[in-house]
Amino acid sequence: MYLHLGVNPSMPYAKIDDSLTLYYQIKGEGLPIVFIHPFVMAHNVFMHQEPLADEYQTIFFDMAGHGNSTTGDVPVTIELLAEHLKKLLDRIGIDKVVLCGYSHGGLVAQEFAFNYPERTIAIIMSGGYSELNNFSPKFFIKTVMYLSKLRMVPVAAKLQAKLNKYYPEDEGKIYGLARKSDPQRSYEFCRTGLDYVSTHSLHRLKMPILLVYGTLEKPMHHYRIPFQKAAPQTQVVFIEGGDHQVPPRSFRKFNAAVNGFLQPIAAKYNADDSERLR
Repeated sequence: MYLHLGVNPSMPYAKIDDSLTLYYQIKGEGLPIVFIHPFVMAHNVFMHQEPLADEYQTIFFDMAGHGNSTTGDVPVTIELLAEHLKKLLDRIGIDKVVLCGYSHGGLVAQEFAFNYPERTIAIIMSGGYSELNNFSPKFFIKTVMYLSKLRMVPVAAKLQAKLNKYYPEDEGKIYGLARKSDPQRSYEFCRTGLDYVSTHSLHRLKMPILLVYGTLEKPMHHYRIPFQKAAPQTQVVFIEGGDHQVPPRSFRKFNAAVNGFLQPIAAKYNADDSERLR
């Protein structure tokens, strides 16, 4: 059963606690996939993943202080954001999910899987990492932190919208929600991601893992190695001609990679679901 809570009955919200309400959308049926966005963006950076609802139950949401969600009273950490996601799934009545995290969103996916392995069917990460240890991504994140500190989130939002557009109209759509990001929560999401290290815990991930990288984002390619060593079930796909913004900018190839990875998982999930209903 899905609970639509919030001040605006025309938009679905889930109350996480007394100070936090998260916006979400659910489309499609079947194997559930939840999409986790990066900082200073919102659920609609995954607008080109909506066709996956033809095959799966897709769940899009805005994290605390982003998009249509409220900010909450507590500073965010990767651990807290994973807990928020668990509570969101509780509120909307979804037990187990595939986690699909984009860039910094992949850290939340990992943390959720560490803390709630029994609820994690599989993990997909686009441009994912277990810790940041090279210059170029750190420089970009620190730039966004600087803009957030100066309360210049619209500038960071404009940058994210330009980087993540495919069609010209995408830029306005992404910017429209990204500019609503709370400066403090944006800063905290960036900061906690810079400090996050899960490399020595990756052996705990026993579920199927898919890592997706664009062939043009070479500074990110080495981040696959700790996963492949610690979790040998990890699959890696390189999207030809793709940059770091694979989900919005190389969406056809990304969606095909996701679908190819999930088809056998979905077949087992649907068979187990049918067995439970007998």
